[in-house]
Formats: sequence, C-alpha cells, structure tokens
Amino acid sequence: MKHLFALILLAAAWYFAGMNQQKPVMAVIICAVIITVISFIYSVFMRFRTDASIPAQNDILYKNADSPLKLSVENRSRLPVNRVALTVTMQYAADKRKTKKRLDAAAEANTSTEALLYFNAPYCGLINANITKLRIYDYFSLFFSTKRIKKEPAQLFILPEFKELRMIMPPFGAYTANAVEDTSSDRSGDDYSEIRLVREYREGDLTRHIHRNYSARTQKLWIKEYCRENDYIFDLVCDSSGSPMPPDLADAMYELLFAVANTLFGCDVIVRLHWYDRKTAKLRMKEIGSRKELTEAIPELYKSDIRCTPEEFTAAAGELMTKGMLINSKLEWFFLGEPVYSFNKDNINNELAANVFDLRR
Repeated sequence: MKHLFALILLAAAWYFAGMNQQKPVMAVIICAVIITVISFIYSVFMRFRTDASIPAQNDILYKNADSPLKLSVENRSRLPVNRVALTVTMQYAADKRKTKKRLDAAAEANTSTEALLYFNAPYCGLINANITKLRIYDYFSLFFSTKRIKKEPAQLFILPEFKELRMIMPPFGAYTANAVEDTSSDRSGDDYSEIRLVREYREGDLTRHIHRNYSARTQKLWIKEYCRENDYIFDLVCDSSGSPMPPDLADAMYELLFAVANTLFGCDVIVRLHWYDRKTAKLRMKEIGSRKELTEAIPELYKSDIRCTPEEFTAAAGELMTKGMLINSKLEWFFLGEPVYSFNKDNINNELAANVFDLRR
C-alpha cells in the first residue's frame, strides 16, 4: 500500500510540475522515481541473499512463562538489510492447530544476526516451531519481497513448573530395588555420619545436605556427599494407553509425573522412569537422581511416540504394573497396584497443592 501511495504521489507531483513548467521540481521527481525503482530491485535482489533459520535451543523452557525462541537471520550480501519480517508457526506435536507469530529484525552485511521471539506456552509438551515466510524490505519499507522457508521444524521442550507434593511414604526397602552400589569408600556407609567429600552446591541438591559451617566460612554453598547416597531405586511408570491425548490432558499427566518424581527426590531415592515407546513396542527406562536429570529425561519422553492400546502396554509393562507407582492417561495414580487418587485435568494444580497423600497401608 505504501508503494502504491508513493507512485500516485509522484505521478501527481510530476503532472503539476509539468503544468507549471517547474523543471527543478521535475528533476527531483525523476530522481525520486529512480530511487523508487532501485528500492524495488533491491528488495528482489536481497531475497536471494537473505535466509532465516532456527538454531539449536539450549534454554530450559517452562509453561506459563515468557520464553525466548532464538532465530537467526543470515545476510550473504555486502548490503545491509534494515528490516526483515519473520513469520513463525508453532504447533504442539499432538495438536492440529497452529499459532502464527511475527517478528521484525535487521541484518548487517555478511553476518548472521540473532533475534529473539518471546512466546508463552499454555501447556507443557513438545512444540514444533518453524519459520514459514521471510519478507525482505527496501530501505524505505516501500517494497518487500517474500521468500518461503522450507526447513525441518525445531523442537521446543516445554517443562512443567517444579512442584512438591505433601506425600507420606512407608519405609523404603520392601518395594524398592537396592541396586545403588557404594562409591569411593572401602566400607559401606550405613548412615549419614560418614562424609565422603564436600562439593559446591548444584541446582537440585537437597538443602538438608548443605554443610552449613563450611558454607558460612567460605560465603558459598557446599554440599556433603556420603559414602552411600540414594539407597533405593524406585519405579515410576507412565501408562499412556488409550485414545490419543489432547494437549491439555497430556499437560496434566506430565504435571503429575513431574511433581511425583520431584517429591521422591526428597526421599533420597533414584527414580526409574518408564514409558512406552511405539517404535520398539517396549518400555523405555531412564534413571533420574536429581532435578537436572529430570529436566533432561522429560524431553526424551516428549520425543517418544507413546501411543498404545491397554493390551500393548500391559504386555510391555508386565510386573511393573504393580511395582512402585503408576500414573495413567486418565490421571489415575496407583501405588503398588492400589489406587491413590484420581485427578481432574481442569483442577489438577489445586488438587496437588491441597491434598496430603498418605501411602502407608
């Protein structure tokens, strides 16, 4: 619309300047016409010298938070691009609906420029993000040339927020595997009086293991490591059998899994997370011992095709159906094969915060 208005304005100015024999004005108009033509040619030329992509995303993204998506604009010419417009589509893996977002950016000559597009993900899960269209504008933004981008979508892993349940567990041992070997000690550590080493605090460490005296002296947080940590391995099974889950139901199931696993870390156990993988028709397993490892394991769950029938899941899970904990796609929570609680997907956050789950029999 801008270029059409500019052409009409130039034509009208040329007409009135010609009627009044204003040669200097006509010379200026001719220069303006030349600049306009050059601007149009420039926008077309830069379409073949400019590209856009989504590089690897290293940030941990959480739902209901302003999350950055890194975009890269590459300019392979010796001319700068003052304005490009990127159209980005975002789609949950299990959803047909797409969300379009637009971002304006610029690119210096012979450089690759990074731009940030902020978005808010309403559900946790896997989002496929793709740049579908790139518009390159001339210096005056009168003309633009459109370039279609056809590349593999980038995968964004949206994690739930860390939550802890009020959960009362029976004594560990009878229903867990004592499979964690002692480390760096000639004797087994039967209690927490035998400190193996002291190291700096890392995110996800239990605060009760902080070495308070040493931390106070050095003005840093230090953690006490013992001869035997995480005495028991605990099985947590994700039962995804049934019909394909819409994003809101999958979100609720991941919220519940995340909260249960995060709470179990406070019991000094290693959580062994199991889920169905349609590619192998078997259960996959990932051992998790900290929050950091949990944030690394959940994307593997997202990437797996977890669709299955109840018969397929039962055959693959075997005795795990009655070992440890099981959470299914109906948001039913089982412990040692017995029901603990059935959640409502629309009220799951309130239910997680308000209830005390006593698992002692």
